[in-house]
Amino acid sequence: MKIVYVYDAIARLGGVERIWVDKMNSLADQYNEQVYLVTTCQGNHPLAYTLSDKIRHIDINVRFHTKYQYSLPKRLWMGWQMDRQLVEKLNGIVNDINPDIVIATTYYKADVVCNLRCNAKKIIESHVARICTGINDGVKRSFISEMYRRWMYKKYFKMIEGKGGAIVTLTSGDARDWNAKDILVIPNAVDMKNTTYSQLTNKTAIFAGRFTYQKGLDRMLEAWKLVVNKRSDWKLKLVGEGELKEQLVRQCKELGIENNVIFVEATKDIAKEYIDSSMFLFTSRFEGFGLVLVEAMQCGVPCVSFDCPYGPSDIIDDGINGYLIENGNIEKFADAVLKLIENDDLRMQIGKAAIEKSRQYLPENIMPQWIKLYNSLTDNK
Repeated sequence: MKIVYVYDAIARLGGVERIWVDKMNSLADQYNEQVYLVTTCQGNHPLAYTLSDKIRHIDINVRFHTKYQYSLPKRLWMGWQMDRQLVEKLNGIVNDINPDIVIATTYYKADVVCNLRCNAKKIIESHVARICTGINDGVKRSFISEMYRRWMYKKYFKMIEGKGGAIVTLTSGDARDWNAKDILVIPNAVDMKNTTYSQLTNKTAIFAGRFTYQKGLDRMLEAWKLVVNKRSDWKLKLVGEGELKEQLVRQCKELGIENNVIFVEATKDIAKEYIDSSMFLFTSRFEGFGLVLVEAMQCGVPCVSFDCPYGPSDIIDDGINGYLIENGNIEKFADAVLKLIENDDLRMQIGKAAIEKSRQYLPENIMPQWIKLYNSLTDNK
């Protein structure tokens, strides 16, 4: 079976990038499928994660980011030209490969993939909740600009729902928001490949991810301030990068917790960071799944998470293998953190339960669901 993945670039240490590379490698190495990765603007950037030698990587090299050097009228014109170039090149590549399946994500060129001139079945993966994709990004816009943006995404989603062969979501909550004939829920496969677990004795809590509006780190710091007021011997480690880093550093100083918050650059060896920590904090405003929650749980680390749409409630059983807190309730979030800090036995108990729950996301339990989907689509070609 020939399977083509279409994405912008595997250039940063991100959740989707890691999940896709792991999935492609598994398909190529364990299932002996013919896998192709087609990126639109990888350019000279090295791959952030290692691809199997069995996977063929093709970069179209349409440099969309260059259009932003121009003023609005020319930017729109350049964007239109680049879109046409992408469509032409991608159609040529896909026709040469003649794949059975082509896969894209909802937030990158899914409309282009849906309209490809080929006989391949299309799969669109939803990695961010549909209700939040491209909308709740924290950017301030004029009323007219925001309404136009929402209209464009509504049109975009209708195209996906009408022309996508299958839409695969990560959670049941996101699946309910789509209005399409073929919708499936397949959660992310996660395997940290760790051979040891956290001892849960270090006085460190951790977050790993992008420093963006979506991740709600401003809310995390507010909650951590309440924690530090009672337990100033604990540290919060923020592992990642993003456009809000300077703003978060300023917030730490304003809250007087700069000595209790440590910023660490994104790392490929994130398992080590989890294992060196005693709890994982998650304050996202919205999600597609919550990959890092499962990663932390596989390392035996208890999680405290806001119950945002969608993901955390699928992963965490409140009070059993972690804590789910009403979305945005800073005080209750801090209370749950302090509860774990003050009770060593409880922390150990929840950590062990987290390991057990996380096993259902191992590749051997998830990948057969993808193979079943691929086979069902190609059997009907």
